[in-house]
Amino acid sequence: MQNIELLRLQMNNLVTQARQDIYTLSTQDDSSVKQQLLQRLWDTQSSIHFISELLANQAISNLYVTPLQQLTPVNSRNTNQLQIPPITPSPTLPSQQANQRTFTIEELANYDGKNGRAAYIAVDGIVYDVTNNRAWAAASHFGLTAGKDYTGEFASCHAGQQSILATLPVVGRLN
Repeated sequence: MQNIELLRLQMNNLVTQARQDIYTLSTQDDSSVKQQLLQRLWDTQSSIHFISELLANQAISNLYVTPLQQLTPVNSRNTNQLQIPPITPSPTLPSQQANQRTFTIEELANYDGKNGRAAYIAVDGIVYDVTNNRAWAAASHFGLTAGKDYTGEFASCHAGQQSILATLPVVGRLN
């Protein structure tokens, strides 16, 4: 819950910054300053989009109820009462599971994001689609290219930040 609150605060700060930049842009005559402001607005908009995707995926995973979590009768004197069990977020949604397949490392290499192909990566045996992910623009991320298993790299750079992976569509498992 704290992560959601931090993301909300970060989004509010970005919106405030964007409003200030738009106002400054409307009063600015210097073309070089305008160019810098436009670039910062572009970056701010991209960050807002990324955070909104994180928040939306968090909301979806919080709403998902597994079949075992559906309403069950309470064993008490009044059997007409229903107990609502706590909702535990699920890492994958049923619709995502239907589209999953098993990839070999050689098959994964074909999804490098080049020549119109989709861009996939694997982390901890799960294959994610990063084709439309801002952090993986042009199918690369800080020198890493799509089509590979980045379990070790993810652990060294994003340890404990599973929420990053929660934003990515799951397309399968790595065999």
